[in-house]
Amino acid sequence: MKLRTLAAGAAVAAVVTVSSPAFAAGPPYTVSVGGSSAAGSHAITAASTGAVTFNARNSSGTVINMNCTSVSGSGTVTSGTGVNPVASIGTTTWTGCTIPGGAATVTHNGTWNITGTGTNATTGNESIAGYVGAANASVRTTANPNVCRFDVTGQARGTFNEATQQLSISETGYTGNLKLSNVVNCLGQLQNGNPANMLATLNVTSPDGAINLS
Repeated sequence: MKLRTLAAGAAVAAVVTVSSPAFAAGPPYTVSVGGSSAAGSHAITAASTGAVTFNARNSSGTVINMNCTSVSGSGTVTSGTGVNPVASIGTTTWTGCTIPGGAATVTHNGTWNITGTGTNATTGNESIAGYVGAANASVRTTANPNVCRFDVTGQARGTFNEATQQLSISETGYTGNLKLSNVVNCLGQLQNGNPANMLATLNVTSPDGAINLS
């Protein structure tokens, strides 16, 4: 199965989890980069195409929209046999974000991972299921952090489309592992434990060549 990797960012994302169980990892994969499956670590980058949709459903059932214009990230993909997670995300950069109270700054915390959950088919054109795990981000109103601040932590589901070489983050339905914590103020619109959704599509590349999964 050809995978230009469930890679970076996503960021991003994106970001977080309710009290439902964690997603189960798929089988270990053989990952090759630039045609070689020798054990190693290779740089990757990812950049969103279009806006990043992020929202939370508060304790009253109201959906609070908090979006960003873009997200990018960097990390590494692991080549070799018996690999899963297949990549890690060390940094993300978010632009044009808004939350209750105005423009927001998003700070990446820790190392996120990209884990596959789909089968290791080999036709080279599948959409492979996976998730961004151990996501952790701190969000603050830029002008005055005391107006609104919170953390987003957990896992966000997604798929990697081998034909387009894009990672699509698609955490929807407020039933997964994305949630808010350490909420302060936010005009009373957000509370601890609010489940979150996230949608983003990212182009993933490695300077060492195509990333393949089998």
